[in-house]
Amino acid sequence: MKKKTWLLGVALVAQLTGFASAADLAVYKARPSAPVPVWSWAGFYGGANVGYGWDRRDVGLALGTTDPALVGFVQAAQDIGLYPRSYSPSAKGIIGGLQIGYSWQVGPNGLFGLEADVQGAGIKGSQAHTAFGQFDTTTSGVEKKLDWFGTVRARLGVLATPSLLFYATGGLAYGKTEISFNTADADFGCIPNATLCANGSSSGVKVGWTAGGGIEAMIANAWSLKAEYLYLDLGSRSADIVASTAPVIYTPSTEFREHIVRVGVNYHFNTGPVVAKY
Repeated sequence: MKKKTWLLGVALVAQLTGFASAADLAVYKARPSAPVPVWSWAGFYGGANVGYGWDRRDVGLALGTTDPALVGFVQAAQDIGLYPRSYSPSAKGIIGGLQIGYSWQVGPNGLFGLEADVQGAGIKGSQAHTAFGQFDTTTSGVEKKLDWFGTVRARLGVLATPSLLFYATGGLAYGKTEISFNTADADFGCIPNATLCANGSSSGVKVGWTAGGGIEAMIANAWSLKAEYLYLDLGSRSADIVASTAPVIYTPSTEFREHIVRVGVNYHFNTGPVVAKY
């Protein structure tokens, strides 16, 4: 009887041990994890952008003649308010263009790249001035504009997530700047040989620098969207304003310092979701 009882106990323990082992296997056996998509930003990319730019720098109007016969006249004209010593054209307008670049991904979160872009620009502004004198009325006006510009920049970024990039950027900037000035007698027009009837302009390509920053996000199938701010310093430009029978009378000058905000889209040619397996 004792022998049967002992054998029954051994069998019961073995059965319970088997149940426990099966329970342990059910608890600790995990299913394989799904592949995790990891974005790679390395390689060539290109795209387009559109935005807005503005320039609040005034145009100064300086005395531009050393002719003794004109110095006093021109100085007196400014003193009595026929011509302001500065104008505020408040240049602004829409921009749009293309960009291309290459990026190197440094570790899991770092990025270094080079980017170049060229932009058409409608950034321009003008201001007119009318002065009522004792004998006649004088009109004058200035205009400044940025016709187009381009940049060649480095980009240094940090990936906040595998698909979200924050970056700083800076480098070379260049663009076509222009300034013009005109004046005439409002009552009698451009009287032949009159020193009050004069106009002139200056334009050309200027080289300077740019700096800024932005944010870019991968969205799907190697496409990304970005938003960016740039500050451009393209130096200064001046113009020599002459009358029909006189040397240079006035010299308007201004600085071209542009604020640019823009949004864009890029296609990354060598980039896409890389599946990481664990």
